[in-house]
Amino acid sequence: MNIAYQKLAESYDQLRENQEQLVQAEKLSSLGQIAASIAHEVNNPLSGVLVYTQLLTKRIRSDKLSKDVALENLSKMEAELNRSTKLIRNLLDFARQSPPTLWEVDLNEIVSRAFDLAAHLAELQHIQVIKELSPTIPRLVADFDQIQQVCTNLIMNAIQAMPEGGRLTLRTSTSSDGQVKLAVQDTGCGISPENMSRLFTPFFSTKGKKGVGLGLAVSHGIVQRHGGRIDVQSKVEEGTTFTVYLPVRQEEHKEG
Repeated sequence: MNIAYQKLAESYDQLRENQEQLVQAEKLSSLGQIAASIAHEVNNPLSGVLVYTQLLTKRIRSDKLSKDVALENLSKMEAELNRSTKLIRNLLDFARQSPPTLWEVDLNEIVSRAFDLAAHLAELQHIQVIKELSPTIPRLVADFDQIQQVCTNLIMNAIQAMPEGGRLTLRTSTSSDGQVKLAVQDTGCGISPENMSRLFTPFFSTKGKKGVGLGLAVSHGIVQRHGGRIDVQSKVEEGTTFTVYLPVRQEEHKEG
């Protein structure tokens, strides 16, 4: 009996380790997709700081620098650097590997931070972004990093479904049964009926060689472990809506 129990415990530990590795593998895949965008997004404000620095140097050397102009330029430089710092901090927070930790979190904040990582991609593809984040939704007891990973994946999928532009809507609300709800809606290519049943299957991807096929499977697992669910509605050539339902409180949480 003890041997059987030991083997069962070992199998459980191995399963939990494999799940954690899968979560991290999907996260690295997402990072690869947004790294170039973040680099470009950070480069712009840094280029602006360089211009202001050169301008200040030139005016100081010519003794034509007033205090007001100097303060104005420094203020602009500070704003650009703060913007870069925020982006890098969000990227590092998203990339780090940490054990699941539950505490009270604000879903609106998670959605906003997830969108910050993909905002430049949306801008490049001329995607109109509509945020309808309800200020009255209750706070969740959840793992901030893991729910952010779910949000980032859904937002990235929506953007990639609209290579020629479109409309991305991010909406938070409270469902009729008291759960917190996030809807990520796009006006992209949609999902064919034959692919709908396979969406959350590991390594299944509709993106061809561009997709690893882990994003939705990992997201589905994360949401399930939080006691929630993901619903999908889609029409080919009209768009897709992923809706995440999460309970405000969890009676029991099992890691892994």
